[in-house]
Amino acid sequence: MDEVIVRLSMREDIYQRVESASHAAGLSPSQWIIVALQSYMEEHADWSSVNKRLARLDERVDLLDEVLSRLQRIEDRLDMID
Repeated sequence: MDEVIVRLSMREDIYQRVESASHAAGLSPSQWIIVALQSYMEEHADWSSVNKRLARLDERVDLLDEVLSRLQRIEDRLDMID
């Protein structure tokens, strides 16, 4: 299984609630968050929707790469003129 590393920041009051729930469950806060996230994903994730969003993101990244490439070519031409 691949491991994903996620860094979260949260308000102090929310962290206190997570900490309380994790202690009640006998888990560390990070373990509790992982279990909660896995449970949520298993019950609510619409993977086709997630995949569509990722595909749109890929398209946007490709478009951004193309724009940046064109800007670099323009900059290179301007440098040649100077």
